[in-house]
Amino acid sequence: MAAHAKLSPSSCARWSTCTASVALIDRLKSDGVVPERSSSIYAAEGTAAHEVRELSLQLGLDPHDFIGMKIVADGYEFTVSEEMAEYLVPGIDWIRERTDDVDVEIRVDLSPWLPGQFGTMDGGFLMVTVDASALVASDLKYGSGEPVSPEKNKQQMLYALGYWHFKDRPKVDKVIVVIDQPRAGGMKFWECSLDELLAFGEEMKVVYAKITSGDTEFVPSDYACRWCEARDPNPAKGYLGCPAYNEWQLSIFQGAFDDLDAEPHFPEAHTLTPERRYYIVRHASMAQKWLAGLHQASLEAALMGNPDPGSKAVIGQRGNRYFVDEVAAQEVLTGAVGEAAFKPRQLIGITEAEKLLKPGKKKQGHPEAWEALQKLVDQPDGKPILVPADDARPALTPIADMFDDLD
Repeated sequence: MAAHAKLSPSSCARWSTCTASVALIDRLKSDGVVPERSSSIYAAEGTAAHEVRELSLQLGLDPHDFIGMKIVADGYEFTVSEEMAEYLVPGIDWIRERTDDVDVEIRVDLSPWLPGQFGTMDGGFLMVTVDASALVASDLKYGSGEPVSPEKNKQQMLYALGYWHFKDRPKVDKVIVVIDQPRAGGMKFWECSLDELLAFGEEMKVVYAKITSGDTEFVPSDYACRWCEARDPNPAKGYLGCPAYNEWQLSIFQGAFDDLDAEPHFPEAHTLTPERRYYIVRHASMAQKWLAGLHQASLEAALMGNPDPGSKAVIGQRGNRYFVDEVAAQEVLTGAVGEAAFKPRQLIGITEAEKLLKPGKKKQGHPEAWEALQKLVDQPDGKPILVPADDARPALTPIADMFDDLD
């Protein structure tokens, strides 16, 4: 494997464990099987939020000062809103309460551990208190998706290493990783010692040596495969998807699809061990996406005239009917049935009401109405959900334990 492979911090969860994925992705891109990844509107919105955060910290301004400003990111245009400003304030205030000398959106060199590699870090600063000195690595994740844990987060640890090197390798008592995820859990923190961070750097040296020497292996996993460019099939190019990922997904079904001449047989739930049961539950979402990907690849193969054995493509059920000219349709309907042509008025939702009524730094709103509305708002408790045991949220009290103190 050539040393020019891009081992970016953002994909460290993949290449640091599934080391063979680097060469596979390189080859697939060279063959035109995998295109260069394009930005989504969600990623572009995050880029816009990062720009507002950067300008606020560099110029000493408040995010609300940028409301109404147009930002073009990755081909998309965004207007800075009150909502975006409100989301960014807590993280910016947290930094300002601790330093007035923050480095923002800086390129950090990772060459001491990963020769030729680098990353762009959201923010960092050195902090000295009465008790200890710390190197702080701060990362903004503006998306509203799954909460990201800072604990032993490889991406952030690489940024912290690069920032420590950028600051001339200061001797600090601890390293603090901060993930600011305002739309998915708020601010989260994790601490480690400088020795722990440097030990992680030594591990990355070993990984780099394996990748560049070709001593690699495929190790599919939730984190490694989630955003892997080699994961999904490309029927137009005859690519069936990553073999290691496909085998891993098949293993979840315990051989149910081994006999192609018989209907698949799945084990009864009560025959599974608790460990196996939760393994399947934990990976169910990924398995569903994998099955959906197989379906799409099979359909595309049929549309290209090369259907999978036993299949063919046909025209399915027609879609929902719609008016090709709503203005003309309105005239016909109102002429025939009058006001019955329209649905009854519907009260706006709480989110929309909050945008209209809640006061802000640059918005007067309707404070009295907003206060009165709060008394009319309730929210049911969340339903129990399954998460990995290392999730930061406290576990629920088992139902049987709730009755222990009744005597």
